[in-house]
Amino acid sequence: MFIGNKKIQATFEDKDNKVKLEFNDNSSTLINKDLLALIQTEEESKGSVTDNINDYFARKFVAELAFYGLGFYFSNSVGIAMSTLSHNLREELFRETFKCTGADDINLRLLLKLDK
Repeated sequence: MFIGNKKIQATFEDKDNKVKLEFNDNSSTLINKDLLALIQTEEESKGSVTDNINDYFARKFVAELAFYGLGFYFSNSVGIAMSTLSHNLREELFRETFKCTGADDINLRLLLKLDK
């Protein structure tokens, strides 16, 4: 089995529905078991594991937009909106976790582990 141009040499069950994959180039990765079933192929194709994950979700996303009759413009604008949403959710986590206004405002004393 392959993911893109990487041949899967071995799989090892992990916890939380994850699988550890080892490839013929001595690299390895941890991946969701259900996602693995969606992106692995019997024949070698193009791209890295990340490229194939991106391709899977991009095709699914574009198919969803097409289902609702939306045009080309929406693929870009909704993609940007998804990126913005992810960024804002990450910043909110930084604010709550580190009691600051965002990732750029984390106190340097915390980064140097001077404050416990």
